Amino acid sequence: MSGFERRSIGGGARALVSTSLEGVGFLAVFLERTGGASSRPYDSLNGSYGVGDDRAAVTVNRRKVADAFGVRVFPVPAFVHGTKILAVGRGRVADGFGGEPRAFALADGLHTKSVGVPLGAFSADCVIAFMASPAERRLALVHAGWRGLAAGVIQKGAALFEDPRDVRVAIGPAIGPCHYEVGEEVVLAVAAGSPVGAVAERRSGRRYLDLVATARAILHHAGIRRVEDTGLCTVCESPRLYSFRRDGRTGRHMALAMRLPGQPGSRGYAAPVSTANEIQLLSSSDH
Repeated sequence: MSGFERRSIGGGARALVSTSLEGVGFLAVFLERTGGASSRPYDSLNGSYGVGDDRAAVTVNRRKVADAFGVRVFPVPAFVHGTKILAVGRGRVADGFGGEPRAFALADGLHTKSVGVPLGAFSADCVIAFMASPAERRLALVHAGWRGLAAGVIQKGAALFEDPRDVRVAIGPAIGPCHYEVGEEVVLAVAAGSPVGAVAERRSGRRYLDLVATARAILHHAGIRRVEDTGLCTVCESPRLYSFRRDGRTGRHMALAMRLPGQPGSRGYAAPVSTANEIQLLSSSDH
């Protein structure tokens, strides 16, 4: 899990923090499923209102994450497996935080250049990728399952940036090729929508798609070489992560990113470790 640190945000909740993005002035975190208010089968830090969980519990969970990283609210798109990536300013920063999104009801991505404007997401197998350019001071969020990959959402996210050589990408946990069995038609659809085809395996006559490796290959083709992922499969990590493929009725783990004030090394730079609830590194025994 090079490029990420697993940290506690209190009360049993833990986050995977991109140290690569943190080092250039961006917060990018992927929350695990523990330390929240939701009961089974959504236990416990479920971030989605749309899966049947108690709404009050989801509100508590979202509030906990917002407080931990020093923000009041964060926008959450609907994620409809399309390619729409919309700009976020301070006027729309609350859209989707307390219920169904309106401005971002058809979005599968967000982007901003504003300091302190967070971008929020949730997932339970799909790829969540945060893209950031220190030089352009732009941050983007992209959500991609196989339909998003086939539609070209990764390329669209990459195209937001003028200089791909400056872009850093952090990809959160997603279902791995060890468990993501798909039909041949899915592999063909992803391959048709990708400039580099689909990264897939064939085992015992069955097809297994690698979402993360396909996303990485597409980004590499676009000139973005600084890409890191957690290496975690959501199906494999049942105590830590949600998986729709594994469990069906389950929650969604949250992700959050924002451009931080100042620049690393400057007096005005506010690193995530000095947010409202100080984040502590977990000991190696907790990993």
